[in-house]
Amino acid sequence: PAMITHPNPKRVAVIGGGEGATVREILKHSTLEKVVMIEIDEGVVNLSTKYLPGWQDCSSIAHHDGCAEWCFDDERADLRVEDALAYFNDNFGS
Repeated sequence: PAMITHPNPKRVAVIGGGEGATVREILKHSTLEKVVMIEIDEGVVNLSTKYLPGWQDCSSIAHHDGCAEWCFDDERADLRVEDALAYFNDNFGS
């Protein structure tokens, strides 16, 4: 819902969501410049890739250069396997 209410979403962070469905929906927005998906458990990403491949399928998103069949390969997507609190502290903490 937040992506729909924002008039010009450019940067998004997703905490958790290693299955890829949230990133897939975010990548549908043509104004998006970058989405960082922070998942603490790489096993979630790996199992989802194997057993839920449709959730990470971005092959129908073709409104920009750099799109990819697998959502996490999209040039705008940054998949991080680490603790989200540490990520935000390291990148945005004072």
